[in-house]
Amino acid sequence: MKKQRKRRTKRKQKKEVIFPTFLTDASVIVVVLTGFTYLLGFIFKNNYLGYYGVIELRKDTIGSYYIAYTYYVMFLIILSCCVLYALLSFLLIPLKEEQRLYRPMLSIFLVTSCILFILDSVFYVNINNHTYQLVYGEIAVLLFLDYLLSKAFWYRKTVNRINQRITFFVTTIRNHKNFKFFALVFFLGGTFYFFEKYGQSLASHQEDYLVINNRPKDLVVIDHTNDKLLVAPVDINKKIITPDYEIIESKSTKDEPLVLESKTFKGGLKVKHVNQK
Repeated sequence: MKKQRKRRTKRKQKKEVIFPTFLTDASVIVVVLTGFTYLLGFIFKNNYLGYYGVIELRKDTIGSYYIAYTYYVMFLIILSCCVLYALLSFLLIPLKEEQRLYRPMLSIFLVTSCILFILDSVFYVNINNHTYQLVYGEIAVLLFLDYLLSKAFWYRKTVNRINQRITFFVTTIRNHKNFKFFALVFFLGGTFYFFEKYGQSLASHQEDYLVINNRPKDLVVIDHTNDKLLVAPVDINKKIITPDYEIIESKSTKDEPLVLESKTFKGGLKVKHVNQK
Protein backbone atom coordinates (compact mmCIF):
# COMPACT_ATOMS: atom_id res chain seq x y z
CA MET A 1 0.00 0.00 0.00
CA LYS A 2 2.77 2.40 0.94
CA LYS A 3 4.60 1.70 -2.34
CA GLN A 4 1.42 2.37 -4.34
CA ARG A 5 0.87 5.64 -2.49
CA LYS A 6 4.45 6.70 -3.19
CA ARG A 7 4.00 5.93 -6.89
CA ARG A 8 0.77 7.95 -7.00
CA THR A 9 2.39 10.90 -5.26
CA LYS A 10 5.33 10.75 -7.69
CA ARG A 11 2.94 10.73 -10.66
CA LYS A 12 1.06 13.70 -9.22
CA GLN A 13 4.31 15.56 -8.67
CA LYS A 14 5.38 14.90 -12.25
CA LYS A 15 2.05 16.17 -13.60
CA GLU A 16 2.21 19.23 -11.38
CA VAL A 17 5.71 20.00 -12.63
CA ILE A 18 4.95 19.46 -16.33
CA PHE A 19 1.84 21.66 -16.40
CA PRO A 20 3.45 24.82 -14.99
CA THR A 21 6.51 24.28 -17.22
CA PHE A 22 4.26 24.17 -20.28
CA LEU A 23 2.52 27.36 -19.23
CA THR A 24 5.86 29.03 -18.61
CA ASP A 25 7.16 28.08 -22.06
CA ALA A 26 3.95 29.28 -23.71
CA SER A 27 4.02 32.58 -21.82
CA VAL A 28 7.67 33.13 -22.81
CA ILE A 29 6.80 32.54 -26.48
CA VAL A 30 3.87 34.98 -26.26
CA VAL A 31 6.05 37.63 -24.61
CA VAL A 32 8.80 37.20 -27.21
CA LEU A 33 6.36 37.37 -30.13
CA THR A 34 4.63 40.41 -28.65
CA GLY A 35 7.93 42.22 -28.15
CA PHE A 36 9.07 41.21 -31.65
CA THR A 37 5.84 42.56 -33.14
CA TYR A 38 6.15 45.85 -31.25
CA LEU A 39 9.71 46.19 -32.52
CA LEU A 40 8.63 45.49 -36.10
CA GLY A 41 5.80 48.00 -35.69
CA PHE A 42 8.30 50.62 -34.54
CA ILE A 43 10.64 49.89 -37.46
CA PHE A 44 7.75 50.07 -39.92
CA LYS A 45 6.43 53.34 -38.47
CA ASN A 46 9.93 54.80 -38.21
CA ASN A 47 10.61 54.30 -41.92
CA TYR A 48 7.04 55.18 -42.93
CA LEU A 49 7.18 58.57 -41.20
CA GLY A 50 10.82 58.96 -42.17
CA TYR A 51 9.75 59.39 -45.77
CA TYR A 52 7.84 62.52 -44.75
CA GLY A 53 10.82 63.86 -42.82
CA VAL A 54 9.32 63.17 -39.39
CA ILE A 55 12.39 62.34 -37.31
CA GLU A 56 11.36 62.35 -33.65
CA LEU A 57 7.75 63.51 -33.62
CA ARG A 58 5.17 60.89 -32.58
CA LYS A 59 7.52 57.92 -32.82
CA ASP A 60 7.29 57.27 -29.10
CA THR A 61 3.76 55.84 -29.52
CA ILE A 62 3.38 53.04 -32.04
CA GLY A 63 -0.40 52.90 -32.19
CA SER A 64 -2.77 49.96 -32.52
CA TYR A 65 -2.96 50.32 -36.31
CA TYR A 66 0.76 49.70 -36.81
CA ILE A 67 0.75 46.76 -34.39
CA ALA A 68 -2.27 45.14 -36.05
CA TYR A 69 -0.85 45.77 -39.51
CA THR A 70 2.50 44.29 -38.45
CA TYR A 71 0.72 41.17 -37.16
CA TYR A 72 -1.13 40.88 -40.46
CA VAL A 73 1.96 41.28 -42.66
CA MET A 74 4.04 38.97 -40.45
CA PHE A 75 1.32 36.31 -40.68
CA LEU A 76 1.39 36.58 -44.47
CA ILE A 77 5.20 36.30 -44.47
CA ILE A 78 5.17 33.20 -42.26
CA LEU A 79 2.38 31.60 -44.30
CA SER A 80 4.15 32.34 -47.58
CA CYS A 81 7.46 30.94 -46.26
CA CYS A 82 5.74 27.75 -45.07
CA VAL A 83 3.95 27.24 -48.39
CA LEU A 84 7.12 27.95 -50.36
CA TYR A 85 9.15 25.59 -48.15
CA ALA A 86 6.55 22.82 -48.55
CA LEU A 87 6.44 23.21 -52.32
CA LEU A 88 10.23 23.27 -52.66
CA SER A 89 10.53 20.21 -50.42
CA PHE A 90 7.94 18.42 -52.54
CA LEU A 91 9.86 19.26 -55.71
CA LEU A 92 13.37 18.51 -54.42
CA ILE A 93 12.83 15.36 -52.31
CA PRO A 94 12.82 12.75 -55.13
CA LEU A 95 15.91 14.13 -56.92
CA LYS A 96 18.03 11.06 -56.15
CA GLU A 97 15.99 8.94 -58.56
CA GLU A 98 15.37 11.63 -61.16
CA GLN A 99 17.20 11.70 -64.47
CA ARG A 100 15.73 14.98 -65.66
CA LEU A 101 16.09 18.63 -64.67
CA TYR A 102 12.43 19.59 -64.66
CA ARG A 103 12.11 19.52 -60.85
CA PRO A 104 15.03 21.90 -60.17
CA MET A 105 13.82 24.14 -63.00
CA LEU A 106 10.30 24.22 -61.55
CA SER A 107 11.82 25.17 -58.18
CA ILE A 108 13.76 28.00 -59.83
CA PHE A 109 10.58 29.09 -61.60
CA LEU A 110 8.68 29.12 -58.31
CA VAL A 111 11.31 31.13 -56.42
CA THR A 112 11.74 33.57 -59.32
CA SER A 113 7.99 34.16 -59.54
CA CYS A 114 7.81 34.90 -55.79
CA ILE A 115 10.74 37.35 -55.97
CA LEU A 116 9.32 39.21 -58.97
CA PHE A 117 5.88 39.36 -57.37
CA ILE A 118 7.27 40.84 -54.13
CA LEU A 119 9.41 43.39 -55.98
CA ASP A 120 6.52 44.45 -58.19
CA SER A 121 3.56 44.37 -55.77
CA VAL A 122 5.19 45.19 -52.42
CA PHE A 123 8.19 47.40 -53.21
CA TYR A 124 6.74 48.86 -56.44
CA VAL A 125 9.90 48.16 -58.45
CA ASN A 126 9.26 48.99 -62.08
CA ILE A 127 9.79 45.65 -63.81
CA ASN A 128 9.10 45.88 -67.53
CA ASN A 129 7.57 43.13 -69.62
CA HIS A 130 10.90 42.40 -71.30
CA THR A 131 12.33 41.22 -67.97
CA TYR A 132 9.42 38.84 -67.42
CA GLN A 133 9.70 37.52 -70.97
CA LEU A 134 13.46 37.03 -70.65
CA VAL A 135 13.31 35.20 -67.29
CA TYR A 136 10.31 33.00 -68.02
CA GLY A 137 11.46 32.43 -71.60
CA GLU A 138 14.84 31.06 -70.50
CA ILE A 139 13.18 28.73 -68.01
CA ALA A 140 10.70 27.54 -70.65
CA VAL A 141 13.54 26.86 -73.14
CA LEU A 142 15.50 24.86 -70.56
CA LEU A 143 12.40 22.81 -69.70
CA PHE A 144 11.77 22.16 -73.40
CA LEU A 145 15.40 21.07 -73.97
CA ASP A 146 15.17 18.89 -70.87
CA TYR A 147 12.13 17.15 -72.35
CA LEU A 148 13.78 16.61 -75.75
CA LEU A 149 17.05 15.25 -74.32
CA SER A 150 15.44 13.13 -71.60
CA LYS A 151 15.86 9.90 -73.63
CA ALA A 152 19.58 10.37 -74.29
CA PHE A 153 21.76 8.19 -72.04
CA TRP A 154 24.59 10.73 -71.67
CA TYR A 155 22.11 13.42 -70.72
CA ARG A 156 20.39 11.30 -68.09
CA LYS A 157 23.75 10.30 -66.64
CA THR A 158 24.89 13.94 -66.43
CA VAL A 159 21.58 15.09 -64.96
CA ASN A 160 21.65 12.27 -62.41
CA ARG A 161 25.02 13.52 -61.14
CA ILE A 162 23.72 17.09 -60.94
CA ASN A 163 20.60 16.01 -59.05
CA GLN A 164 22.64 13.96 -56.60
CA ARG A 165 24.86 16.94 -55.87
CA ILE A 166 21.81 19.14 -55.33
CA THR A 167 20.30 16.56 -53.01
CA PHE A 168 23.56 16.22 -51.08
CA PHE A 169 23.83 20.00 -50.72
CA VAL A 170 20.22 20.41 -49.52
CA THR A 171 20.43 17.42 -47.17
CA THR A 172 23.70 18.63 -45.66
CA ILE A 173 22.20 22.02 -44.88
CA ARG A 174 18.97 20.60 -43.45
CA ASN A 175 20.79 18.06 -41.27
CA HIS A 176 23.28 20.55 -39.89
CA LYS A 177 23.09 20.83 -36.12
CA ASN A 178 22.78 24.63 -36.25
CA PHE A 179 20.34 24.73 -39.18
CA LYS A 180 17.36 25.85 -37.09
CA PHE A 181 19.40 28.54 -35.38
CA PHE A 182 20.73 29.98 -38.64
CA ALA A 183 17.30 29.70 -40.24
CA LEU A 184 15.79 31.64 -37.32
CA VAL A 185 18.50 34.32 -37.50
CA PHE A 186 18.02 34.63 -41.26
CA PHE A 187 14.25 34.87 -40.85
CA LEU A 188 14.50 37.56 -38.14
CA GLY A 189 17.06 39.57 -40.09
CA GLY A 190 15.08 39.25 -43.30
CA THR A 191 11.87 40.31 -41.54
CA PHE A 192 13.52 43.40 -40.05
CA TYR A 193 14.94 44.35 -43.43
CA PHE A 194 11.57 43.73 -45.11
CA PHE A 195 9.66 46.02 -42.73
CA GLU A 196 12.38 48.65 -42.95
CA LYS A 197 12.12 48.88 -46.73
CA TYR A 198 8.38 48.26 -46.85
CA GLY A 199 7.57 51.22 -44.58
CA GLN A 200 9.39 53.68 -46.82
CA SER A 201 8.09 52.05 -50.00
CA LEU A 202 4.48 52.18 -48.80
CA ALA A 203 4.74 55.86 -47.86
CA SER A 204 6.38 56.87 -51.14
CA HIS A 205 3.69 55.12 -53.22
CA GLN A 206 0.63 55.85 -51.10
CA GLU A 207 -2.08 57.53 -53.16
CA ASP A 208 -5.11 57.65 -50.86
CA TYR A 209 -5.09 60.37 -48.19
CA LEU A 210 -7.51 62.20 -45.92
CA VAL A 211 -7.56 65.96 -46.56
CA ILE A 212 -8.93 68.75 -44.34
CA ASN A 213 -10.14 71.83 -46.18
CA ASN A 214 -8.30 74.76 -44.65
CA ARG A 215 -7.13 78.26 -45.50
CA PRO A 216 -4.69 79.36 -46.80
CA LYS A 217 -3.59 75.75 -47.53
CA ASP A 218 -5.37 72.44 -47.19
CA LEU A 219 -4.06 69.93 -44.65
CA VAL A 220 -3.27 66.30 -45.35
CA VAL A 221 -3.39 63.65 -42.61
CA ILE A 222 -0.06 61.84 -42.31
CA ASP A 223 -0.69 59.80 -39.17
CA HIS A 224 -3.36 59.32 -36.51
CA THR A 225 -3.58 57.80 -33.03
CA ASN A 226 -6.79 57.77 -31.01
CA ASP A 227 -8.00 61.40 -30.89
CA LYS A 228 -5.00 63.13 -32.49
CA LEU A 229 -3.98 63.72 -36.09
CA LEU A 230 -0.58 64.53 -37.55
CA VAL A 231 -1.20 66.95 -40.42
CA ALA A 232 0.82 69.06 -42.83
CA PRO A 233 0.00 71.66 -45.51
CA VAL A 234 -0.37 70.21 -49.00
CA ASP A 235 -0.53 71.72 -52.46
CA ILE A 236 -3.19 69.58 -54.12
CA ASN A 237 -2.39 70.71 -57.66
CA LYS A 238 1.38 70.19 -57.41
CA LYS A 239 1.02 67.14 -55.06
CA ILE A 240 3.65 68.50 -52.68
CA ILE A 241 3.62 68.39 -48.88
CA THR A 242 5.17 71.29 -46.97
CA PRO A 243 6.93 69.82 -43.90
CA ASP A 244 5.29 72.14 -41.34
CA TYR A 245 3.75 69.41 -39.20
CA GLU A 246 1.13 69.96 -36.54
CA ILE A 247 -0.71 67.73 -34.10
CA ILE A 248 -4.40 68.59 -33.88
CA GLU A 249 -7.35 67.13 -32.02
CA SER A 250 -9.63 64.92 -34.06
CA LYS A 251 -12.64 65.66 -31.87
CA SER A 252 -15.67 66.82 -33.76
CA THR A 253 -18.83 68.51 -32.52
CA LYS A 254 -22.15 69.27 -34.13
CA ASP A 255 -21.44 72.99 -34.22
CA GLU A 256 -17.82 72.61 -35.34
CA PRO A 257 -17.51 69.35 -37.30
CA LEU A 258 -14.12 68.17 -38.51
CA VAL A 259 -14.62 67.31 -42.16
CA LEU A 260 -12.17 64.78 -43.63
CA GLU A 261 -12.28 64.33 -47.38
CA SER A 262 -10.78 61.27 -49.02
CA LYS A 263 -8.67 62.08 -52.06
CA THR A 264 -6.55 60.03 -54.41
CA PHE A 265 -3.26 61.45 -55.68
CA LYS A 266 -2.01 59.51 -58.68
CA GLY A 267 1.69 58.85 -58.24
CA GLY A 268 1.61 59.72 -54.55
CA LEU A 269 2.67 62.88 -52.71
CA LYS A 270 6.17 64.32 -52.56
CA VAL A 271 7.71 66.08 -49.59
CA LYS A 272 9.25 69.45 -50.37
CA HIS A 273 12.49 69.34 -48.41
CA VAL A 274 13.06 65.60 -48.98
CA ASN A 275 12.36 65.17 -52.66
CA GLN A 276 12.91 68.64 -54.03
CA LYS A 277 15.76 71.10 -53.82
